[in-house]
Amino acid sequence: MKLRSAYLASAILTAAAMSAPASAQQTDWTKRVTMSPMGGHVLGNPLAKNRLVEYVSYTCNHCAAFEVASKTPLKSGFIAKGHVSTEVRNYVRDAVDFTAATLARCGGPTKFFGNHNALMASQGKWLNTVMAASPEVQKTWYEGEPNTRLKKIAADVGFYGIMAKRGFSKAQTNACLVDKKAQDQILAMTKYGTETVKITGTPSFTINDKLIAKVHSWPALQPVLAALPKQ
Repeated sequence: MKLRSAYLASAILTAAAMSAPASAQQTDWTKRVTMSPMGGHVLGNPLAKNRLVEYVSYTCNHCAAFEVASKTPLKSGFIAKGHVSTEVRNYVRDAVDFTAATLARCGGPTKFFGNHNALMASQGKWLNTVMAASPEVQKTWYEGEPNTRLKKIAADVGFYGIMAKRGFSKAQTNACLVDKKAQDQILAMTKYGTETVKITGTPSFTINDKLIAKVHSWPALQPVLAALPKQ
């Protein structure tokens, strides 16, 4: 009898142990990063019913403002629930933007959003450096071999220091700058945004491949997301 009681107690405890973690085992969509066929980085459920795409320029101050304002509420209010995913695509406007875009992709998909956040969070500082550069210095960013120009921009603007704080050595940062596949994907996303989506500025957004007109900020985007179906 004692053995039977012990067995029943053990069975009950085992069943409880198996059922208790069910909620804990649910996917944390805010940590799931995948790549889209276009080469954009997708945060959240890759099978989400609502696919938000942000076209971003790293030299766009409105994009940096969107990143700061949306980072927490977008994750907790939408991505975490699994019915909205967000993809970051590039829309490069100039050589500095292109340089930053290549660096954001350093380290693969798992590093992207950390790099992206770091570049946006420090934008005010390094963009001031860009604006303070003399015309003679800025001219060198558009002369000579492309990969050499990207390394010069990274040095002049201070990108090496930002990437060092992210754990990348100068050699690793240089390897990212000259990554031809990454460069081609960045340019292809820009071309697609211009010719197919027909965006006119950044940040711009699509939901399920449809451009959201006149929405370029988190306060304007939030109610649009709130109205989306959750099932």
